[in-house]
Amino acid sequence: MLALLGAAALLLVAGAPRVLLAAADGDDLEPPEDVDVYIIDDNFTLKWSSQNYSVGSVTFSAEYQEEEMEDWLKLPGCQHVTGTKCEFSLLDTNIYVKIKFRVRAEADSSASSWAEIDPFIPFCRARIGPPGVRLEAEDQAIVVYISHPGQGGKMWDKDVMQFQYRIEIWQKSSGVSKNITTFYYTEKILKLLPETTYCLKVEAIHKSHKNQSSYSAVQCINTTEANKMPVPENIEMDVHGASYVLKWDCASADASYRAQWLPGYSKSVPGSSLNEWKPIPACADVKTTHCVFPQNTIHTGTFFLRVQAFSGNQTSFWSEDKLIDSNKFATIPPPVIAVSSTRDSLLAYVTCQDDSSIECHGLTYEIVFWEKTSNTKRKMVKESPEFAIVNLQPQTVYCVQARVLSFSLWNKSSDFSDMLCKMTRPGNSSPMTWIITGFGTLFFSFLVLYAGKNLLKYLNYVFFSSPKPPPSIDEFFSEPSSKNLLFLTPEEHTEQCFIIENTDTVAVTEGNIIPQEDCRKHTSQSSQDSGNYSNEEGSTGSESSSGSGHRAVSAHSGLLEGPRGNPWDMSCSPGTCERESAS
Repeated sequence: MLALLGAAALLLVAGAPRVLLAAADGDDLEPPEDVDVYIIDDNFTLKWSSQNYSVGSVTFSAEYQEEEMEDWLKLPGCQHVTGTKCEFSLLDTNIYVKIKFRVRAEADSSASSWAEIDPFIPFCRARIGPPGVRLEAEDQAIVVYISHPGQGGKMWDKDVMQFQYRIEIWQKSSGVSKNITTFYYTEKILKLLPETTYCLKVEAIHKSHKNQSSYSAVQCINTTEANKMPVPENIEMDVHGASYVLKWDCASADASYRAQWLPGYSKSVPGSSLNEWKPIPACADVKTTHCVFPQNTIHTGTFFLRVQAFSGNQTSFWSEDKLIDSNKFATIPPPVIAVSSTRDSLLAYVTCQDDSSIECHGLTYEIVFWEKTSNTKRKMVKESPEFAIVNLQPQTVYCVQARVLSFSLWNKSSDFSDMLCKMTRPGNSSPMTWIITGFGTLFFSFLVLYAGKNLLKYLNYVFFSSPKPPPSIDEFFSEPSSKNLLFLTPEEHTEQCFIIENTDTVAVTEGNIIPQEDCRKHTSQSSQDSGNYSNEEGSTGSESSSGSGHRAVSAHSGLLEGPRGNPWDMSCSPGTCERESAS
Protein backbone atom coordinates (compact mmCIF):
# COMPACT_ATOMS: atom_id res chain seq x y z
CA MET A 1 0.00 0.00 0.00
CA LEU A 2 2.76 2.41 0.88
CA ALA A 3 4.54 1.48 -2.29
CA LEU A 4 1.41 2.26 -4.28
CA LEU A 5 1.03 5.69 -2.65
CA GLY A 6 4.68 6.46 -3.27
CA ALA A 7 4.33 5.55 -6.92
CA ALA A 8 1.25 7.76 -7.23
CA ALA A 9 3.05 10.68 -5.59
CA LEU A 10 5.98 10.22 -7.89
CA LEU A 11 3.62 10.24 -10.86
CA LEU A 12 2.01 13.50 -9.72
CA VAL A 13 5.35 15.17 -9.20
CA ALA A 14 6.59 14.03 -12.57
CA GLY A 15 3.40 15.19 -14.28
CA ALA A 16 3.36 18.71 -12.81
CA PRO A 17 5.89 20.19 -15.22
CA ARG A 18 3.87 18.93 -18.15
CA VAL A 19 0.78 20.76 -16.90
CA LEU A 20 2.73 23.99 -16.51
CA LEU A 21 4.30 23.57 -19.92
CA ALA A 22 0.90 22.99 -21.49
CA ALA A 23 -0.37 26.13 -19.85
CA ALA A 24 2.60 28.07 -21.17
CA ASP A 25 2.06 26.77 -24.67
CA GLY A 26 -1.62 27.76 -24.55
CA ASP A 27 -3.07 24.43 -25.53
CA ASP A 28 -5.89 24.50 -22.95
CA LEU A 29 -7.57 27.92 -23.63
CA GLU A 30 -8.76 29.76 -26.74
CA PRO A 31 -7.19 33.22 -27.31
CA PRO A 32 -9.35 36.40 -27.30
CA GLU A 33 -10.78 37.72 -30.56
CA ASP A 34 -11.47 41.14 -32.15
CA VAL A 35 -8.76 42.92 -30.18
CA ASP A 36 -8.70 46.67 -30.81
CA VAL A 37 -7.57 49.94 -29.19
CA TYR A 38 -9.56 53.19 -28.95
CA ILE A 39 -7.81 56.46 -28.02
CA ILE A 40 -9.45 59.73 -26.95
CA ASP A 41 -6.92 62.39 -25.95
CA ASP A 42 -4.54 60.51 -23.62
CA ASN A 43 -7.05 57.85 -22.60
CA PHE A 44 -6.59 54.36 -24.09
CA THR A 45 -9.27 51.66 -24.11
CA LEU A 46 -8.29 48.10 -25.07
CA LYS A 47 -11.24 45.93 -26.10
CA TRP A 48 -11.66 42.29 -27.16
CA SER A 49 -14.30 39.58 -27.35
CA SER A 50 -14.42 36.09 -25.83
CA GLN A 51 -17.50 34.07 -26.80
CA ASN A 52 -16.11 30.73 -25.63
CA TYR A 53 -16.03 31.65 -21.97
CA SER A 54 -18.65 32.71 -19.50
CA VAL A 55 -18.12 35.87 -17.50
CA GLY A 56 -15.80 35.22 -14.57
CA SER A 57 -14.61 31.82 -15.75
CA VAL A 58 -11.35 33.28 -17.10
CA THR A 59 -9.35 36.47 -16.71
CA PHE A 60 -7.41 38.46 -19.28
CA SER A 61 -4.01 40.15 -19.21
CA ALA A 62 -2.40 42.51 -21.73
CA GLU A 63 1.10 43.64 -22.65
CA TYR A 64 2.54 46.30 -24.94
CA GLN A 65 5.74 46.83 -26.87
CA GLU A 66 7.08 50.01 -28.47
CA GLU A 67 9.03 50.07 -31.69
CA GLU A 68 12.66 48.97 -31.31
CA MET A 69 11.90 47.38 -27.90
CA GLU A 70 12.90 43.75 -27.45
CA ASP A 71 10.82 42.90 -24.37
CA TRP A 72 7.08 43.07 -23.82
CA LEU A 73 5.92 45.11 -20.84
CA LYS A 74 2.88 44.46 -18.70
CA LEU A 75 0.10 46.95 -19.33
CA PRO A 76 -0.89 48.80 -16.12
CA GLY A 77 -4.58 48.38 -15.30
CA CYS A 78 -4.94 45.44 -17.69
CA GLN A 79 -3.78 42.48 -15.60
CA HIS A 80 -6.20 39.66 -14.66
CA VAL A 81 -9.23 41.60 -15.91
CA THR A 82 -12.53 39.72 -15.73
CA GLY A 83 -14.28 41.83 -18.39
CA THR A 84 -13.53 42.30 -22.08
CA LYS A 85 -11.97 45.76 -21.91
CA CYS A 86 -9.55 47.77 -19.86
CA GLU A 87 -8.65 51.47 -19.70
CA PHE A 88 -5.22 52.94 -19.17
CA SER A 89 -3.03 55.95 -19.93
CA LEU A 90 0.51 55.73 -21.34
CA LEU A 91 1.87 59.14 -20.42
CA ASP A 92 5.45 57.89 -20.39
CA THR A 93 5.41 56.58 -23.97
CA ASN A 94 6.26 58.31 -27.22
CA ILE A 95 3.00 59.01 -29.01
CA TYR A 96 4.79 59.49 -32.35
CA VAL A 97 6.35 55.98 -32.63
CA LYS A 98 4.63 52.70 -33.36
CA ILE A 99 3.25 50.60 -30.52
CA LYS A 100 1.48 47.23 -30.43
CA PHE A 101 -0.63 45.34 -27.88
CA ARG A 102 -1.45 41.71 -27.17
CA VAL A 103 -4.03 39.99 -24.92
CA ARG A 104 -4.45 36.42 -23.66
CA ALA A 105 -6.93 34.47 -21.56
CA GLU A 106 -5.90 32.92 -18.26
CA ALA A 107 -7.55 30.32 -16.04
CA ASP A 108 -5.85 29.03 -12.92
CA SER A 109 -2.46 27.85 -14.13
CA SER A 110 -3.44 27.72 -17.82
CA ALA A 111 -3.15 30.49 -20.41
CA SER A 112 -4.08 30.87 -24.06
CA SER A 113 -1.80 32.03 -26.84
CA TRP A 114 -1.44 35.78 -27.35
CA ALA A 115 -3.88 37.68 -29.58
CA GLU A 116 -1.83 40.52 -31.06
CA ILE A 117 -2.89 43.61 -33.05
CA ASP A 118 -0.92 45.37 -35.76
CA PRO A 119 1.39 48.20 -34.65
CA PHE A 120 0.16 51.79 -35.01
CA ILE A 121 1.13 55.36 -34.11
CA PRO A 122 -1.00 56.63 -31.19
CA PHE A 123 -1.07 60.26 -32.39
CA CYS A 124 -2.52 59.21 -35.75
CA ARG A 125 -5.23 57.04 -34.21
CA ALA A 126 -6.21 59.34 -31.35
CA ARG A 127 -9.53 61.13 -31.46
CA ILE A 128 -10.12 64.58 -30.00
CA GLY A 129 -12.09 64.74 -26.79
CA PRO A 130 -14.54 67.55 -26.05
CA PRO A 131 -12.99 70.80 -24.82
CA GLY A 132 -13.46 72.14 -21.33
CA VAL A 133 -15.96 75.00 -21.01
CA ARG A 134 -16.60 77.55 -18.25
CA LEU A 135 -19.24 80.31 -18.45
CA GLU A 136 -19.54 83.76 -16.91
CA ALA A 137 -22.73 85.86 -17.26
CA GLU A 138 -23.24 89.60 -17.62
CA ASP A 139 -26.42 91.51 -18.16
CA GLN A 140 -26.17 91.48 -21.95
CA ALA A 141 -23.28 89.10 -22.59
CA ILE A 142 -21.85 85.71 -21.73
CA VAL A 143 -18.10 85.17 -21.48
CA VAL A 144 -17.00 81.67 -22.56
CA TYR A 145 -13.68 80.35 -21.29
CA ILE A 146 -12.44 77.32 -23.26
CA SER A 147 -9.69 74.85 -22.39
CA HIS A 148 -8.16 72.74 -25.14
CA PRO A 149 -8.92 68.99 -25.34
CA GLY A 150 -6.76 66.69 -23.25
CA GLN A 151 -5.51 69.55 -21.11
CA GLY A 152 -2.76 68.34 -18.81
CA GLY A 153 -1.94 65.42 -21.11
CA LYS A 154 0.71 65.03 -23.79
CA MET A 155 -1.39 64.11 -26.83
CA TRP A 156 -2.28 67.70 -27.82
CA ASP A 157 0.10 69.78 -25.72
CA LYS A 158 2.09 70.81 -28.82
CA ASP A 159 -1.02 71.60 -30.85
CA VAL A 160 -2.80 74.17 -28.70
CA MET A 161 -2.46 76.74 -31.51
CA GLN A 162 -3.92 74.31 -34.05
CA PHE A 163 -7.45 74.26 -32.64
CA GLN A 164 -10.45 76.31 -33.55
CA TYR A 165 -13.75 76.12 -31.72
CA ARG A 166 -17.37 76.15 -32.77
CA ILE A 167 -19.81 77.46 -30.17
CA GLU A 168 -23.48 76.67 -30.55
CA ILE A 169 -25.71 78.88 -28.36
CA TRP A 170 -29.45 79.16 -28.07
CA GLN A 171 -32.05 80.72 -25.85
CA LYS A 172 -33.48 77.94 -23.76
CA SER A 173 -37.05 79.05 -24.12
CA SER A 174 -36.99 79.25 -27.92
CA GLY A 175 -34.46 76.66 -29.02
CA VAL A 176 -33.25 78.86 -31.90
CA SER A 177 -29.47 78.50 -32.05
CA LYS A 178 -26.61 80.28 -33.74
CA ASN A 179 -23.01 79.20 -34.32
CA ILE A 180 -19.91 81.20 -33.51
CA THR A 181 -16.45 80.09 -34.71
CA THR A 182 -13.41 81.38 -32.87
CA PHE A 183 -9.69 80.76 -32.60
CA TYR A 184 -9.50 82.22 -29.11
CA TYR A 185 -9.75 80.51 -25.76
CA THR A 186 -11.84 83.39 -24.43
CA GLU A 187 -14.90 84.52 -26.34
CA LYS A 188 -17.46 87.14 -25.34
CA ILE A 189 -20.95 86.69 -26.80
CA LEU A 190 -22.69 90.08 -26.95
CA LYS A 191 -26.15 91.51 -27.52
CA LEU A 192 -28.05 89.12 -25.28
CA LEU A 193 -31.12 89.82 -23.22
CA PRO A 194 -30.87 90.47 -19.48
CA GLU A 195 -32.28 87.90 -17.11
CA THR A 196 -32.57 85.25 -19.80
CA THR A 197 -31.40 81.63 -19.80
CA TYR A 198 -29.02 80.65 -22.55
CA CYS A 199 -27.52 77.23 -23.24
CA LEU A 200 -24.46 76.36 -25.26
CA LYS A 201 -22.03 73.61 -26.20
CA VAL A 202 -18.59 73.68 -27.81
CA GLU A 203 -16.68 71.39 -30.15
CA ALA A 204 -12.97 71.50 -31.05
CA ILE A 205 -11.57 71.18 -34.58
CA HIS A 206 -7.92 70.34 -35.26
CA LYS A 207 -6.92 72.34 -38.34
CA SER A 208 -4.06 70.12 -39.54
CA HIS A 209 -5.18 66.78 -38.06
CA LYS A 210 -8.47 66.98 -40.01
CA ASN A 211 -10.32 65.72 -36.97
CA GLN A 212 -12.97 67.16 -34.71
CA SER A 213 -14.18 66.35 -31.26
CA SER A 214 -17.59 65.58 -29.96
CA TYR A 215 -19.48 68.46 -28.40
CA SER A 216 -18.94 69.30 -24.79
CA ALA A 217 -21.74 68.79 -22.34
CA VAL A 218 -24.55 71.33 -22.65
CA GLN A 219 -24.33 74.14 -20.10
CA CYS A 220 -26.99 76.75 -19.35
CA ILE A 221 -26.62 80.11 -17.58
CA ASN A 222 -28.85 83.09 -16.77
CA THR A 223 -27.82 86.62 -17.73
CA THR A 224 -27.95 89.19 -14.93
CA GLU A 225 -30.36 92.05 -14.55
CA ALA A 226 -29.67 95.17 -16.53
CA ASN A 227 -26.88 97.30 -15.15
CA LYS A 228 -27.59 100.92 -14.35
CA MET A 229 -24.33 102.02 -15.93
CA PRO A 230 -24.44 101.42 -19.72
CA VAL A 231 -21.58 99.71 -21.49
CA PRO A 232 -19.46 101.75 -23.95
CA GLU A 233 -20.03 100.71 -27.56
CA ASN A 234 -18.63 101.18 -31.07
CA ILE A 235 -14.96 101.14 -30.15
CA GLU A 236 -12.85 102.73 -32.89
CA MET A 237 -9.26 103.86 -33.16
CA ASP A 238 -7.36 106.18 -35.47
CA VAL A 239 -3.86 107.57 -35.80
CA HIS A 240 -2.81 111.17 -35.44
CA GLY A 241 0.90 111.63 -36.02
CA ALA A 242 2.74 109.40 -33.55
CA SER A 243 -0.32 108.90 -31.33
CA TYR A 244 -3.36 106.65 -31.27
CA VAL A 245 -6.80 108.21 -30.87
CA LEU A 246 -9.32 105.89 -29.16
CA LYS A 247 -13.03 106.71 -29.56
CA TRP A 248 -16.29 105.14 -28.30
CA ASP A 249 -19.96 105.85 -27.73
CA CYS A 250 -21.76 105.83 -24.39
CA ALA A 251 -25.21 106.99 -23.27
CA SER A 252 -24.07 108.00 -19.78
CA ALA A 253 -23.53 111.73 -19.55
CA ASP A 254 -21.67 112.09 -16.24
CA ALA A 255 -19.48 108.99 -16.42
CA SER A 256 -15.73 108.72 -16.50
CA TYR A 257 -13.92 106.15 -18.59
CA ARG A 258 -10.90 103.92 -18.43
CA ALA A 259 -9.28 101.82 -21.16
CA GLN A 260 -7.07 98.72 -21.15
CA TRP A 261 -5.16 96.75 -23.75
CA LEU A 262 -4.21 93.08 -24.17
CA PRO A 263 -1.55 91.53 -26.48
CA GLY A 264 -3.18 89.84 -29.45
CA TYR A 265 -1.58 86.46 -28.83
CA SER A 266 -2.95 86.17 -25.29
CA LYS A 267 -6.38 84.93 -26.33
CA SER A 268 -4.79 82.17 -28.41
CA VAL A 269 -3.12 80.68 -25.33
CA PRO A 270 -5.18 78.38 -23.09
CA GLY A 271 -6.15 79.75 -19.72
CA SER A 272 -7.83 82.87 -18.49
CA SER A 273 -6.58 86.23 -19.77
CA LEU A 274 -8.32 88.30 -17.10
CA ASN A 275 -5.12 89.20 -15.27
CA GLU A 276 -3.14 90.10 -18.40
CA TRP A 277 -5.06 93.24 -19.32
CA LYS A 278 -2.84 96.30 -18.98
CA PRO A 279 -4.06 99.85 -18.26
CA ILE A 280 -3.40 102.70 -20.67
CA PRO A 281 -2.08 105.56 -18.47
CA ALA A 282 -3.34 108.34 -20.73
CA CYS A 283 -6.82 106.75 -20.73
CA ALA A 284 -7.10 105.76 -17.06
CA ASP A 285 -9.62 108.46 -16.11
CA VAL A 286 -11.07 110.64 -18.85
CA LYS A 287 -14.33 112.53 -19.00
CA THR A 288 -14.65 112.53 -22.77
CA THR A 289 -15.55 109.67 -25.08
CA HIS A 290 -12.10 109.62 -26.56
CA CYS A 291 -8.51 109.61 -25.42
CA VAL A 292 -5.10 110.06 -27.05
CA PHE A 293 -2.03 108.03 -26.12
CA PRO A 294 1.43 107.50 -27.67
CA GLN A 295 1.88 104.60 -30.06
CA ASN A 296 4.85 103.29 -28.08
CA THR A 297 2.50 102.57 -25.17
CA ILE A 298 1.57 99.34 -26.98
CA HIS A 299 4.49 97.27 -28.20
CA THR A 300 2.74 94.49 -30.16
CA GLY A 301 1.52 94.49 -33.74
CA THR A 302 -1.95 93.23 -32.85
CA PHE A 303 -3.76 93.92 -29.61
CA PHE A 304 -7.19 94.17 -28.01
CA LEU A 305 -8.76 97.28 -26.51
CA ARG A 306 -11.68 97.60 -24.12
CA VAL A 307 -13.36 100.52 -22.34
CA GLN A 308 -15.33 100.71 -19.07
CA ALA A 309 -17.53 103.47 -17.72
CA PHE A 310 -17.68 104.30 -14.04
CA SER A 311 -19.23 106.89 -11.79
CA GLY A 312 -18.58 106.81 -8.09
CA ASN A 313 -19.15 103.25 -6.89
CA GLN A 314 -20.99 102.22 -10.00
CA THR A 315 -19.19 100.60 -12.90
CA SER A 316 -20.35 99.21 -16.17
CA PHE A 317 -19.33 95.92 -17.67
CA TRP A 318 -16.39 96.09 -20.00
CA SER A 319 -17.09 96.81 -23.64
CA GLU A 320 -16.45 94.29 -26.35
CA ASP A 321 -12.81 93.35 -26.95
CA LYS A 322 -11.82 95.30 -30.03
CA LEU A 323 -9.03 93.70 -32.08
CA ILE A 324 -6.62 96.26 -33.51
CA ASP A 325 -4.01 95.60 -36.17
CA SER A 326 -1.39 98.33 -36.07
CA ASN A 327 -0.55 97.73 -39.73
CA LYS A 328 -3.88 99.27 -40.58
CA PHE A 329 -2.65 102.58 -39.25
CA ALA A 330 0.87 102.40 -40.58
CA THR A 331 1.79 105.01 -43.16
CA ILE A 332 3.30 103.49 -46.27
CA PRO A 333 6.20 105.58 -47.55
CA PRO A 334 6.41 106.23 -51.29
CA PRO A 335 8.46 103.63 -53.14
CA VAL A 336 11.79 104.12 -54.86
CA ILE A 337 11.81 103.70 -58.63
CA ALA A 338 14.66 102.88 -61.02
CA VAL A 339 14.30 103.20 -64.80
CA SER A 340 16.48 101.98 -67.67
CA SER A 341 15.84 102.66 -71.35
CA THR A 342 16.06 100.68 -74.57
CA ARG A 343 15.31 101.61 -78.18
CA ASP A 344 11.52 101.68 -77.86
CA SER A 345 10.78 100.77 -74.23
CA LEU A 346 11.48 101.56 -70.59
CA LEU A 347 12.17 99.06 -67.83
CA ALA A 348 10.99 100.25 -64.41
CA TYR A 349 11.66 98.55 -61.06
CA VAL A 350 9.75 99.68 -57.97
CA THR A 351 11.22 99.09 -54.50
CA CYS A 352 9.29 99.38 -51.25
CA GLN A 353 10.94 101.35 -48.47
CA ASP A 354 11.12 99.25 -45.31
CA ASP A 355 10.55 100.84 -41.95
CA SER A 356 9.79 99.62 -38.43
CA SER A 357 6.01 99.62 -38.89
CA ILE A 358 5.55 97.75 -42.16
CA GLU A 359 7.01 94.89 -44.11
CA CYS A 360 7.31 94.79 -47.89
CA HIS A 361 5.08 91.83 -48.66
CA GLY A 362 1.61 91.49 -50.12
CA LEU A 363 1.99 94.73 -52.04
CA THR A 364 0.45 95.86 -55.31
CA TYR A 365 2.30 98.47 -57.37
CA GLU A 366 1.00 101.14 -59.70
CA ILE A 367 3.10 103.19 -62.11
CA VAL A 368 2.09 106.19 -64.18
CA PHE A 369 4.09 107.28 -67.26
CA TRP A 370 3.75 109.97 -69.89
CA GLU A 371 5.71 111.73 -72.60
CA LYS A 372 7.38 114.76 -71.10
CA THR A 373 6.01 117.12 -73.73
CA SER A 374 2.48 115.75 -73.26
CA ASN A 375 -0.02 115.67 -70.40
CA THR A 376 -1.58 112.35 -71.41
CA LYS A 377 -0.80 109.82 -68.68
CA ARG A 378 -1.09 106.06 -68.76
CA LYS A 379 -0.92 103.68 -65.81
CA MET A 380 -0.07 100.05 -65.14
CA VAL A 381 -0.95 97.98 -62.02
CA LYS A 382 0.89 94.78 -61.10
CA GLU A 383 1.72 92.69 -58.06
CA SER A 384 5.25 92.35 -59.39
CA PRO A 385 7.59 95.33 -58.88
CA GLU A 386 9.00 94.97 -62.43
CA PHE A 387 7.36 96.87 -65.29
CA ALA A 388 8.15 96.81 -69.02
CA ILE A 389 6.76 99.88 -70.79
CA VAL A 390 6.87 99.03 -74.51
CA ASN A 391 5.95 100.57 -77.88
CA LEU A 392 7.50 103.95 -77.12
CA GLN A 393 9.03 106.45 -79.52
CA PRO A 394 12.83 106.35 -79.97
CA GLN A 395 14.86 109.28 -78.66
CA THR A 396 11.91 110.60 -76.67
CA VAL A 397 11.87 111.65 -73.01
CA TYR A 398 9.31 109.85 -70.83
CA CYS A 399 8.57 110.42 -67.15
CA VAL A 400 7.55 107.75 -64.63
CA GLN A 401 6.07 107.75 -61.11
CA ALA A 402 5.06 104.84 -58.86
CA ARG A 403 3.13 104.17 -55.66
CA VAL A 404 2.06 101.27 -53.46
CA LEU A 405 -1.61 100.72 -54.13
CA SER A 406 -2.52 98.30 -51.34
CA PHE A 407 -0.97 96.75 -48.26
CA SER A 408 -1.88 93.39 -46.75
CA LEU A 409 -5.62 93.24 -46.05
CA TRP A 410 -6.13 96.99 -45.76
CA ASN A 411 -7.03 99.22 -48.69
CA LYS A 412 -4.19 101.67 -48.40
CA SER A 413 -1.98 103.52 -50.83
CA SER A 414 1.20 105.50 -50.52
CA ASP A 415 2.07 108.81 -52.06
CA PHE A 416 3.63 108.78 -55.51
CA SER A 417 7.38 108.54 -55.77
CA ASP A 418 9.51 111.32 -57.17
CA MET A 419 9.19 111.82 -60.91
CA LEU A 420 11.97 110.16 -62.92
CA CYS A 421 12.49 111.00 -66.60
CA LYS A 422 14.46 108.98 -69.12
CA MET A 423 15.10 109.22 -72.86
CA THR A 424 14.65 106.17 -75.04
CA ARG A 425 17.53 105.17 -77.30
CA PRO A 426 17.80 105.91 -81.05
CA GLY A 427 15.90 103.72 -83.51
CA ASN A 428 17.24 101.26 -86.08
CA SER A 429 19.88 102.60 -88.54
CA SER A 430 19.76 102.12 -92.36
CA PRO A 431 21.78 99.31 -94.02
CA MET A 432 24.11 101.85 -95.67
CA THR A 433 24.96 103.24 -92.24
CA TRP A 434 25.89 99.78 -91.06
CA ILE A 435 28.03 99.18 -94.17
CA ILE A 436 29.87 102.48 -93.78
CA THR A 437 30.35 101.82 -90.10
CA GLY A 438 31.71 98.36 -90.85
CA PHE A 439 34.20 99.54 -93.46
CA GLY A 440 35.23 102.45 -91.28
CA THR A 441 35.86 100.11 -88.41
CA LEU A 442 37.86 97.77 -90.64
CA PHE A 443 39.99 100.62 -92.04
CA PHE A 444 40.59 102.03 -88.61
CA SER A 445 41.61 98.58 -87.37
CA PHE A 446 44.19 98.20 -90.17
CA LEU A 447 45.47 101.72 -89.50
CA VAL A 448 45.89 100.94 -85.84
CA LEU A 449 47.68 97.68 -86.62
CA TYR A 450 50.05 99.39 -89.07
CA ALA A 451 50.83 102.24 -86.69
CA GLY A 452 51.31 99.78 -83.87
CA LYS A 453 53.69 97.66 -85.90
CA ASN A 454 55.86 100.65 -86.84
CA LEU A 455 55.79 101.98 -83.33
CA LEU A 456 56.87 98.60 -82.01
CA LYS A 457 59.67 98.45 -84.56
CA TYR A 458 60.84 101.93 -83.60
CA LEU A 459 60.76 101.13 -79.91
CA ASN A 460 62.71 97.93 -80.49
CA TYR A 461 65.32 99.88 -82.48
CA VAL A 462 65.66 102.59 -79.82
CA PHE A 463 65.45 100.58 -76.63
CA PHE A 464 66.26 97.05 -77.69
CA SER A 465 68.80 97.50 -80.55
CA SER A 466 71.15 94.56 -81.35
CA PRO A 467 74.84 94.93 -80.25
CA LYS A 468 75.92 93.45 -83.61
CA PRO A 469 76.56 95.99 -86.45
CA PRO A 470 74.60 95.65 -89.65
CA PRO A 471 76.04 93.39 -92.37
CA SER A 472 76.96 96.32 -94.62
CA ILE A 473 79.34 97.62 -91.94
CA ASP A 474 80.43 94.33 -90.53
CA GLU A 475 81.99 93.17 -93.81
CA PHE A 476 84.68 95.89 -93.57
CA PHE A 477 85.74 95.02 -90.05
CA SER A 478 85.39 91.35 -89.85
CA GLU A 479 87.84 88.85 -91.36
CA PRO A 480 86.54 87.54 -94.63
CA SER A 481 86.21 83.88 -95.05
CA SER A 482 89.00 82.11 -96.78
CA LYS A 483 86.82 81.01 -99.63
CA ASN A 484 86.12 84.63 -100.59
CA LEU A 485 89.82 85.78 -100.58
CA LEU A 486 91.38 86.54 -103.94
CA PHE A 487 94.80 84.87 -104.00
CA LEU A 488 97.51 85.80 -106.50
CA THR A 489 98.02 82.98 -108.94
CA PRO A 490 101.60 81.77 -109.10
CA GLU A 491 103.62 82.78 -112.14
CA GLU A 492 103.61 80.15 -114.81
CA HIS A 493 107.03 79.16 -116.00
CA THR A 494 107.20 79.54 -119.73
CA GLU A 495 109.94 79.06 -122.21
CA GLN A 496 109.87 81.60 -124.94
CA CYS A 497 111.65 81.56 -128.23
CA PHE A 498 112.25 84.56 -130.38
CA ILE A 499 112.59 84.07 -134.08
CA ILE A 500 113.96 86.89 -136.14
CA GLU A 501 112.25 86.82 -139.42
CA ASN A 502 112.39 88.84 -142.51
CA THR A 503 109.72 91.36 -142.53
CA ASP A 504 108.83 90.45 -146.01
CA THR A 505 108.75 86.72 -145.80
CA VAL A 506 108.64 84.36 -142.99
CA ALA A 507 110.25 81.04 -143.71
CA VAL A 508 109.45 78.54 -141.11
CA THR A 509 110.16 74.98 -141.72
CA GLU A 510 107.41 73.02 -140.18
CA GLY A 511 108.47 70.13 -138.15
CA ASN A 512 112.03 71.47 -137.64
CA ILE A 513 112.94 70.74 -134.05
CA ILE A 514 114.82 73.41 -132.26
CA PRO A 515 117.12 72.23 -129.55
CA GLN A 516 115.92 73.08 -126.09
CA GLU A 517 119.29 74.21 -124.96
CA ASP A 518 119.32 76.94 -127.57
CA CYS A 519 116.34 78.43 -126.04
CA ARG A 520 116.59 81.31 -123.77
CA LYS A 521 114.60 81.01 -120.68
CA HIS A 522 112.66 83.87 -119.26
CA THR A 523 110.77 84.20 -116.04
CA SER A 524 107.31 85.67 -116.05
CA GLN A 525 106.28 88.00 -113.27
CA SER A 526 102.83 88.94 -112.27
CA SER A 527 101.38 92.33 -111.72
CA GLN A 528 97.99 93.26 -110.32
CA ASP A 529 97.73 95.97 -112.94
CA SER A 530 98.76 94.35 -116.22
CA GLY A 531 98.65 90.61 -115.67
CA ASN A 532 101.49 88.33 -116.99
CA TYR A 533 104.29 89.84 -119.00
CA SER A 534 107.66 88.70 -120.42
CA ASN A 535 110.93 89.98 -119.08
CA GLU A 536 113.59 89.53 -121.79
CA GLU A 537 117.23 89.01 -121.00
CA GLY A 538 120.19 89.33 -123.35
CA SER A 539 120.74 86.41 -125.75
CA THR A 540 123.88 85.00 -127.15
CA GLY A 541 123.28 86.47 -130.52
CA SER A 542 122.91 90.19 -131.16
CA GLU A 543 119.35 91.41 -130.94
CA SER A 544 118.43 93.77 -133.63
CA SER A 545 116.46 96.79 -132.49
CA SER A 546 116.34 98.50 -135.91
CA GLY A 547 113.15 98.22 -137.96
CA SER A 548 114.07 94.74 -139.19
CA GLY A 549 110.64 93.38 -138.50
CA HIS A 550 111.63 90.78 -135.90
CA ARG A 551 108.84 88.90 -134.19
CA ALA A 552 108.51 86.37 -131.37
CA VAL A 553 106.75 83.12 -132.05
CA SER A 554 105.99 80.57 -129.34
CA ALA A 555 106.37 76.87 -129.90
CA HIS A 556 105.08 74.17 -127.53
CA SER A 557 107.48 71.53 -126.31
CA GLY A 558 110.37 72.87 -128.50
CA LEU A 559 108.27 72.67 -131.71
CA LEU A 560 108.25 75.68 -133.97
CA GLU A 561 104.97 76.53 -135.46
CA GLY A 562 104.58 78.37 -138.67
CA PRO A 563 102.93 81.71 -138.81
CA ARG A 564 99.22 81.79 -139.33
CA GLY A 565 97.71 85.02 -140.41
CA ASN A 566 99.39 88.02 -138.97
CA PRO A 567 102.56 86.79 -137.33
CA TRP A 568 102.43 89.57 -134.75
CA ASP A 569 99.19 88.25 -133.40
CA MET A 570 100.77 85.09 -132.20
CA SER A 571 101.31 84.68 -128.47
CA CYS A 572 103.59 82.40 -126.58
CA SER A 573 101.91 79.61 -124.75
CA PRO A 574 103.32 78.15 -121.58
CA GLY A 575 106.25 75.84 -122.15
CA THR A 576 107.50 77.49 -125.36
CA CYS A 577 111.02 78.53 -126.20
CA GLU A 578 112.02 81.83 -127.64
CA ARG A 579 114.32 81.79 -130.61
CA GLU A 580 115.75 84.38 -132.78
CA SER A 581 115.98 83.67 -136.43
CA ALA A 582 117.79 85.76 -138.89
CA SER A 583 115.95 87.28 -141.62
